[in-house]
Amino acid sequence: METGTEPQTLAARLAGWDPAGLLYGAIVTAAVLVTAGGHSESVGQVMAAWTVVLGTYYLAHVYVHAAESQFDGDDHHILHRSWVAARAEVAVLEGGIPAMAVFFVFASTDADVAGAAKTALFFTIALLAAFGYVGARHSGRGRAASWVEAFGASLLGVIMVVAKTLLH
Repeated sequence: METGTEPQTLAARLAGWDPAGLLYGAIVTAAVLVTAGGHSESVGQVMAAWTVVLGTYYLAHVYVHAAESQFDGDDHHILHRSWVAARAEVAVLEGGIPAMAVFFVFASTDADVAGAAKTALFFTIALLAAFGYVGARHSGRGRAASWVEAFGASLLGVIMVVAKTLLH
């Protein structure tokens, strides 16, 4: 019997935070780490690249959401639709924070920029796998199927590691 005071599961909280937006932010951040993480000599350069790329991606989501809403019958002014879209798409920005926090923590130690980027990239692979597993369990799949889902989700990160290896 639910009394309403039980804590939400991680999966339920993720579902309420816009999982697609969180994943997009994490994946775009990983792509920035692949490209800028090995070519930049300073943490500031990587952070600037991340800010510009993720910010542009977020603004693209905001614009697409605002433009699309007209086709759903929303006749509000572009500023109103953009404000609504900006709030709805904030998960894209939030999704990029965990990997960049890992990057920043490792880069602020004696680790070099490329090493910190690589660590954050591997963190993103684990994050994608965890997301896949938790989502599959939340949808009612068994453990074995959830591990398969986790493996599949992590493959995108593995592709990025391969790309990083080829680029550098």
